[in-house]
Amino acid sequence: MPRGDFTPQAPTYAASRPTYPQPLIDELSAHVGARPGDAVADIGAGTGLFTQTLAQRGFVVTAVEPNAAMRAQAPTLPTVRWVDGTFETTTLDDRSQRWVTAAQAFHWADAARALPEMRRVLKPAGRFTVLWNNRLNDQSPLLAAAWRIITDARSDFDDNYRAMDWPSVLTATGDFTDVVHHEARHVITMDRVRFVNLWKSHNRLTVALGEQRMREVLGAIELLVKDAHTIDVPYLCRAWTAQVVDRG
Repeated sequence: MPRGDFTPQAPTYAASRPTYPQPLIDELSAHVGARPGDAVADIGAGTGLFTQTLAQRGFVVTAVEPNAAMRAQAPTLPTVRWVDGTFETTTLDDRSQRWVTAAQAFHWADAARALPEMRRVLKPAGRFTVLWNNRLNDQSPLLAAAWRIITDARSDFDDNYRAMDWPSVLTATGDFTDVVHHEARHVITMDRVRFVNLWKSHNRLTVALGEQRMREVLGAIELLVKDAHTIDVPYLCRAWTAQVVDRG
């Protein structure tokens, strides 16, 4: 399975991945000044987890996702249009979007090509938000134990994009400026199956371990949580929003 190809994982991705903290989405919406009826694009939309939160706030959403299997898992919503596209080639019209978002996705982008594309599709004074749900492994014994199982299987594995200097990335091409950071903690309560599927849906981990070791890791995590009725998974959701540079 090539890195970034979520086709085999689409069903488990849709069923296991965490939602996003609603107060944070309200803060972001207020910060960018987006109102019901505004055109908003969600790029790298996956199975529509973040797309749904945008639609619930009354935005007219275009969800851009290159993977057909992921798009197929998304719910049908009256104010959401799905298109086949990428960060680098969205297929959206010039200056058509009030706000562009990328939830749990921009680390897959080629920023040097993607940022000019984001600027192209944004209206003057539009904004681009990138955000990630980061697991707080050290705040949950079961999470910490699961992470030890993973690093025992491959000691050099790390979600290093989580520690990137995203303000520097977002402003590097000169297409965006004035990056503002927001964050919020939240907890997702999962049953055992969802907790195991959370790791099963992890593309980078699957590629890094290979099929055999991934099966072994998932088996060890299943054994770890066999007596747990529910598992509280703590997250810190972090978001960076940049203002588009209008070049006339």
